[in-house]
Amino acid sequence: MTDTIRSRSVALYAPLGSFAVDRGPAAYAPALCQAIGASLTGLLFNIEANATPSADGLSLSAQEQQARDRDQANAANAAQLEQRCSALSVPARTVTAIDHSQGLINYIADHARLHDVLITGSRRSGPLSDRIMAENLLFETGRPLLVVPEAHDGQFAARRIVAAWDNSRNAARALGDALALLPQIEDVVLLTVGDEKTILSTLDQADLVAGIARRGIAASVEQRSLNGRKIGEALQDTAIELDADLLVMGGCGHSRLRDFLLGGATISVLDNPRLPVLLSH
Repeated sequence: MTDTIRSRSVALYAPLGSFAVDRGPAAYAPALCQAIGASLTGLLFNIEANATPSADGLSLSAQEQQARDRDQANAANAAQLEQRCSALSVPARTVTAIDHSQGLINYIADHARLHDVLITGSRRSGPLSDRIMAENLLFETGRPLLVVPEAHDGQFAARRIVAAWDNSRNAARALGDALALLPQIEDVVLLTVGDEKTILSTLDQADLVAGIARRGIAASVEQRSLNGRKIGEALQDTAIELDADLLVMGGCGHSRLRDFLLGGATISVLDNPRLPVLLSH
């Protein structure tokens, strides 16, 4: 046995087109790593499929130059991220070359599986948008996914979290992932939203609160109505109302196919995240 405490590791997916070192996922990731003592792997790729199409046809040489310019811009993003991490004393490395042999999603997922959490955004531009990638990576990595709004100021905090709670496996997985990853948590609000929501459990609210309190964390239970809103909107409205730093929720409530076809809380939140959201599946 050893008394060595192993550090955590965080992966960031921030491709060219949605990278910004002063806001959004690429700003949030180094701040999170500094707060929890983690190293960072930045997966920064030039996804040409997401490039804005030119109104005029480009010659082959012009297309090649455009590709070189995009590669140089992506390399500059990697350098900015490494410099930002260095300033925060966060160990970091960047990966900018893509192995397309197994597909982009599989390549990112292979990296993410070796980390404690994957951070990404939800920008919706392009056929391989951050939004589409986030939805797929949630199901493929086996790791929690932390989605950060593009306009977020990049500051990390996790003093109070609101956890969507329906006593399901996914909800428990998400809450457990958050508690294991974020030692800064002081206050947990277990939130149930739904006018006719019935939670099947042998535990009452006092049991739930006591179970979390044994960790030295304050806890409470909230029940809210939809009031005509989508459930994702209601979850985020309440989290913001309760001054939460982070919304925590299970990746989907039913089958994967049903969530893809019918929507649900996961889809609603990914469509328009308004605060950092940690999802687990």
